Amino acid sequence: MSKRIYSTKINIVSNFAGRFITAVLSIVFVPVYLRYLSVEVYGLIGFFVSIQFLLSILDGGITPTLNREVGRLSTFPEQAQELKDLSRTLEVLCWAIGCFGGVMALIASPIAARFWLKSENLPAEVIGEALTIMSVTFVFQWALGFYTGGMYGLQEQKLLNVVNVIISLLRSFGAFFILAFVSPTIKAFLLWQLATTVINCLLLVIFFWRKLPKTPQKPRFNLALLKDIWRYAAGIAGTSLAVLILTQTDKLILSKMLTLEDFGYYSLAMTLANTGIGIIVGSIQTTYFPQFTQLVAQEKIEELRVLYHRACQIMSFFLIPVVCLMAFFSYEILFVWTGKPVIAENTYILLTLIAIGTGLNGLMHLPYYAQLAFGITKIGLWQNVIAIIFLIPFMIYATLHYAAIGGAFSSALLNFFYTIIGLQIMHRIILQGELKKWYLVDVGLPLVVAIIINAAAYAFLSGNTSIATSPMQAVFFVGIVFLITCAGCVISIPTIRNFLSKRVFRYE
Repeated sequence: MSKRIYSTKINIVSNFAGRFITAVLSIVFVPVYLRYLSVEVYGLIGFFVSIQFLLSILDGGITPTLNREVGRLSTFPEQAQELKDLSRTLEVLCWAIGCFGGVMALIASPIAARFWLKSENLPAEVIGEALTIMSVTFVFQWALGFYTGGMYGLQEQKLLNVVNVIISLLRSFGAFFILAFVSPTIKAFLLWQLATTVINCLLLVIFFWRKLPKTPQKPRFNLALLKDIWRYAAGIAGTSLAVLILTQTDKLILSKMLTLEDFGYYSLAMTLANTGIGIIVGSIQTTYFPQFTQLVAQEKIEELRVLYHRACQIMSFFLIPVVCLMAFFSYEILFVWTGKPVIAENTYILLTLIAIGTGLNGLMHLPYYAQLAFGITKIGLWQNVIAIIFLIPFMIYATLHYAAIGGAFSSALLNFFYTIIGLQIMHRIILQGELKKWYLVDVGLPLVVAIIINAAAYAFLSGNTSIATSPMQAVFFVGIVFLITCAGCVISIPTIRNFLSKRVFRYE
């Protein structure tokens, strides 16, 4: 077994384990938090998450650029000093931009509390205070993303996930203890989130700099190093800006039109879909992007073609069963998760649409990062600019007329067009001749198999409504459907089928 293949397996396992534990904690503790904070307060938290996404346009491509450059430069030991100097330069810029964004959020907090967010029970002062704490948290969360990108570039993913799991345990159980025994308020909850974010950030600062290669000189701030990467960073920033406009417009409109309680339902659906799907997409994407970058730097394009399809098939195996389950059995999942039929009834359609859109977006991550490995940013930038021109008016219309459902449907439609148009353009520029295999082998066949299995199970469930009213029966039924779907994907995905044949069944 080659060192690279072994490292890939270790990274995938550690990424999945770390993200899975973090996601389980997040999902399990949401109903606990709702006992103390209410759906309305959760809507307030969901609003700030959207604002964080919008503020991240200030990133300027720093974090993904660090990820790529660390992965590329770490391949060449003689460039260790350049790597450390570039890391210091980008670090200073990251903190400067993060502090600027935090100040802007602080200024906007009282305005948002009084004139944007609508609440029937929360005073504007309470909302403003919560937004103020969130604004400070944003600065450290911003920097946290930077150091996380650096650790991924160094392929120190095992250590990174150990730190993240420890912090997640501290954050979740600590928040429960504070809400249950100290102060069941949004202020206490957010102050604890701020404290754990600061600790997390400080730990990654220490580990990132210790894991960089040793050099005779200390790292220096050097703006001249940006001359070779600024176009790449600017392309990433432009693409991010366009994506954020496309994906956050519905949330801004909804946060203005709806009460915090109704927006809370939307945020619950987003939390469940993004957490469940994010485990898979993040774990696989962060494992393979540095490898894509290194193979491009070494001009090993044929090896990249093989690795690209293997990675896409692994993504399909883990992603498609989860997305289909969320899409077809959204009511049952929400009912079991929250234990409240009212929440499930108000949220299940949203979860179905959001899961479809997020799943399609997840399938596009590896093709997108293959482009970034080649240093190409214009494809994503221009397709998003065109999407803004044509789809934003539709998104606004759908949200205004159909509220949360319209916004969720717009997101799903947007990602559907990405998979149709974006891939066509990409495979005309890089990895020519690989598009057909992506559609038919990597994604198409397992997707069709999964849809057929879940559609048949949904039809059976519709004729046996007693199953859906019992949480235990619903868990058992959905679990069986998930296992059958996974089995279908094993049979239909060559990489997974061959792996099991050789390693499990000892068949050559």
